[in-house]
Amino acid sequence: MTADLLTQPAVMWVPPGSTMSAASEAADLACAVGQPPFPEQRLALEVLLAEVRQPGRPLRWAAFEAAIVCGRQNMKTWCLQMSVLHDLFVRQDARRIVWTAHRFKTTQSAFEDFVHLIEANELLGKQVLKVRTSNADKSIHLRSGARLDFLARTSGGGRGLTGDVVVLDEALFLSAAMMGSLIPTMSARSVDGNPQVRYGSSAGLLDSEVLRGLRDRGRALNDPTLAYVEWSVP
Repeated sequence: MTADLLTQPAVMWVPPGSTMSAASEAADLACAVGQPPFPEQRLALEVLLAEVRQPGRPLRWAAFEAAIVCGRQNMKTWCLQMSVLHDLFVRQDARRIVWTAHRFKTTQSAFEDFVHLIEANELLGKQVLKVRTSNADKSIHLRSGARLDFLARTSGGGRGLTGDVVVLDEALFLSAAMMGSLIPTMSARSVDGNPQVRYGSSAGLLDSEVLRGLRDRGRALNDPTLAYVEWSVP
């Protein structure tokens, strides 16, 4: 299989009129932290970080929800990580970012990856105020006032996950009960803020109802509230 074929997702949808400037910035930042993107990763960033300009307002996310579905762990996780680094160190309009995964071990691994990436870069490291490492509080706080919290999800609901950006890794395990409380709470931030929910997942299971809904909306290629990219076999 050639590199050209590898860059082509099975499905890609971005709302019309989107710009890709944030993806370029995130790719540049990725290079600065020693994680230069492959063509597929750059393409996925263009979906996750698509923006639109509205009259009299700054650039906003093109879609309230953005999702990447693929079988490669280093693909989806890398893209989500770079998008969050862009939120923290370039865009800087997100005060609270929440990173979640179904398993505590996955959340712990993501936290360690972020700490390593940030501490290994002098310019980024200087902007960190403190890092909390207890099981009850894993978070990275910046001098700007922004913070990145790492939480394991529970089946009881998603209210505690609310932030300006919420990352839902391992989205195949999401429950309707969780999304039923998270999405309305996040949507309320749209009035004055620029919220976004980002999903990352491998292929779903029989009971992956939330992911199946995202897939169906993304494959329809007409949902103005969702940006979606999927790598899958026919």
